[in-house]
Amino acid sequence: GAEAEGGGPTYIVTTSGNDHDQVVIRTLLGEYRNMGTNHGRPMFKKVLQKPGASTVDVYMYYWDARDGPTFEGWWFGNKVGGSSVWSHCASSSDLPPESKWKIPWDGAVRETLRIAPATPEQMQVLQQQLSQLAQQAPQASVSQPPQPQQPAQQQVQPQAQQQQLQQQLQQQ
Repeated sequence: GAEAEGGGPTYIVTTSGNDHDQVVIRTLLGEYRNMGTNHGRPMFKKVLQKPGASTVDVYMYYWDARDGPTFEGWWFGNKVGGSSVWSHCASSSDLPPESKWKIPWDGAVRETLRIAPATPEQMQVLQQQLSQLAQQAPQASVSQPPQPQQPAQQQVQPQAQQQQLQQQLQQQ
C-alpha cells in the first residue's frame, strides 16, 4: 500500500506535460513521505532520490486561514510555514489536492502538475520522468536548486527604508 515508515500515505508528484525540465517542476517532482501534521492536516517531505545529492528540502503542507485567505491552502515550500514557497493550491481538502497548483505561488494554475497517492503505476511514471531528467539535465543545474519566491506580503521593509537605515548607521 501507500503507507510510509512515518505512518500515513506517501504521495507522488509528477507532471503530465513536457515541462519536467523546468527548474521548479524539477524541484517538485518526486516522492513525498508523511512527516506528521500541520494545522490539522498531514504534511510531507520530499524523499531524496540520491543520498548525498545537494538538493533543497521540499515540503508539502497545509496552512489554515490564520494569516488571511491569501495564505490558506496547500503549499510547496523549503520549510513548513516558511516565507519561501514554490507553489500554492487554494484548497482546504484533508489531503493534498491532485491538481490546480499555481506556479509561482501567486501565478497561473499549472495544469500539468499532478499529486497522487503512491501506487506502483505512479512510481513507474515518476521513475521514467526522473530518468529522462537525469539524461537531459547537466549535473550543475541539479546541484543548484532554484530560490523559492518570497511572498510579497512578508517583506517587512521596503528597499528605501533599508537604504535609509544603512545611511544612518554609516553616519554614526
